[in-house]
Amino acid sequence: METKTNKNEPCGARNFEEKEEKIIALTKTAVEKAYPIYWTGLNIVKDVINLLIKDTPAPSGSKIEKYNLAFLILINRSVQHIESVRVLAERGLYGDSFVLTRSLMSDIAMMQYLHYHPELLDLFLNEKQDDYQNNKDFKKAFNETAIEKDLVGKGLPSLTSSFQVLSKASHASSFGSQLYGSKGEKNSQYHLNYGPKFQPEKALIFLDIAVGSYYDLVNIILWHRYHAKEEIGNEDWEKVKVDLEKLEKDVKKFANITVSLVNIYYPKIEKQV
Repeated sequence: METKTNKNEPCGARNFEEKEEKIIALTKTAVEKAYPIYWTGLNIVKDVINLLIKDTPAPSGSKIEKYNLAFLILINRSVQHIESVRVLAERGLYGDSFVLTRSLMSDIAMMQYLHYHPELLDLFLNEKQDDYQNNKDFKKAFNETAIEKDLVGKGLPSLTSSFQVLSKASHASSFGSQLYGSKGEKNSQYHLNYGPKFQPEKALIFLDIAVGSYYDLVNIILWHRYHAKEEIGNEDWEKVKVDLEKLEKDVKKFANITVSLVNIYYPKIEKQV
C-alpha cells in the first residue's frame, strides 16, 4: 500500500529511507577528516587486542592473566559502543549516542579503577547475574559512586556531572528528551524530532568522541602495563607506541577542528535537511 507523503505534517515527511541516505551522505562529507583517524585508531586497538590475547597464556591464575582477561572484556564492550555511536551519528540518531557514550565512559573508568585495585579482579571476572543486586561485596566494590570517589582521590577528573547529564538520555524524562531533539532558535528551546535529523554539531562531537576513545583505550593499556611492569618493550609493543603517538597528534588536530567548526561554520548546514 502506497503511503502519501505530506511534508507539512507536524511529525515531518514519511520518507525515512530517503532521509537516512541523505543524512549519511551529509555526515560523511561534513566529518570526512575523522574517518582516516577513526579507522587507524580501531586498527591500533585491534593490534593491542591481539597482543593481549598472545600474552594471556601466562601461568593460570596469574595477575597478568586476570588483567588481560578483564581488559579484553572491557575493550570488547568499548569497541562496540564506539562503533554504535558512529553508526547512529551517521544516521542522525543522536539521542542513543548519549546513552552509549555514558556506557563507554563507565568502561574506561573501570579499566582505570581495576589498575589500582588488583584485589578486585576475581570479583570482577567471576560476576554472576544477580551479584549487583544480592552480593554485598560486589555492590560495595563496584558502586559507581565509590569508583568515582576513588579515581578522583587519585587525581583523575570527576565524571559525576557528565554521567548525570548523559544518564538522562536513558530515562523517560522531559530533560532527557532534549538530547533526542534539536536546538531551537532561542536559548533553552528545542524541537522534538520524530525521526532522524542532521545536526552537524552533534555529528562532529560524536565522531570526535569516537576517534578520541580509541586513543584512550590504547593509552590506558600502555599506562597500566608500564606501571605494572608488564612487557611493553618488545618490537610489537614498540610499534603500538609509535602508532599511538601519531594517532594522538591526529586526534588533537581533529578536536581543534571540531571546536572551530561547531562554533563557526556547521550550524549553517543544518537547514539542508
